[in-house]
Amino acid sequence: MTDVEITKETYLSVIRKYGLTKRELELGYLKVSGFSNRRIAYMFGISEQTVKNHFSHIYEKTWVPGRKEFRELFLNDELKES
Repeated sequence: MTDVEITKETYLSVIRKYGLTKRELELGYLKVSGFSNRRIAYMFGISEQTVKNHFSHIYEKTWVPGRKEFRELFLNDELKES
């Protein structure tokens, strides 16, 4: 699979239907942009476990089992538009 950059517009157009909180939206975009949990935790001044908890909620709300499938939500949308 090629490494396709996910634009903020694509991210927001896909994710808005899942009812995420503002913080979840921010964290999700950083994750699909390639940031690690550790880096995200540092950027927000929260623990890495808190980041993991947020992602558990994000994955639950978007009906995906993990980060790979979460990223694929946006890649599939990019492919549809091409």
